[in-house]
Amino acid sequence: MYRHELKYMVNPGNAHIIKSRLKTICEPDQNADENGQYKVSSLYFDDFCNSAINDNLSGSLKRKKFRIRIYNGKDSIIRLERKVKNDNGGRKDSAILTKEQYLRILQGNYVFFKNSDDEVLFDFYNYLSTRLLQPKVIVEYDREAFICANGDVRITFDSNIRSSVGSMDILNSKALSAQVLRPQDTIMEVKYTGFLPSHIKNIIQTGNSNQQAFSKYVACRTFIN
Repeated sequence: MYRHELKYMVNPGNAHIIKSRLKTICEPDQNADENGQYKVSSLYFDDFCNSAINDNLSGSLKRKKFRIRIYNGKDSIIRLERKVKNDNGGRKDSAILTKEQYLRILQGNYVFFKNSDDEVLFDFYNYLSTRLLQPKVIVEYDREAFICANGDVRITFDSNIRSSVGSMDILNSKALSAQVLRPQDTIMEVKYTGFLPSHIKNIIQTGNSNQQAFSKYVACRTFIN
């Protein structure tokens, strides 16, 4: 099912106000620590034509990209995700990878996906073999998320956005990282299915939040290139 996504750049003051109000009506994300946050690390892939970044920069209404994601630097759950955008909606499908499979992908060994029954893994294999997908950039940030069951709404606040330097291994805890935006810059993303409840809409419009197209992937790739 395709979901809608709105993105806003919010300053620290507005982020605090919005989060304070959301806490009264939403549930926190289950991945959060005692401070309500967790670290997201994603390894993004692109093909020999750099289609993922070029489609994003050109504003193409139909695009697809693959990434491998972990939380809090742990290998307990390694997820391959396929993000597809079609007109004004988007969807995300995923498959679980073992640590061994993840490491083999980094080594360029992906033949074991060739006969996979998992549609996401098989699609990933096709892109790896025909479009020569390669790891391009690691994107990391600190996230605070809220979930509202009414309308299937998920609101995230991403800050301290950074990119790994000289490494394409999201499990490498010693990899150096570079700050892409100012630590206080916060990206608020609002994802929902079908409709956005009016009370949520009123909350997120607090202050001078600016809705805009922003890609953490593009920001990190253009920063390191």
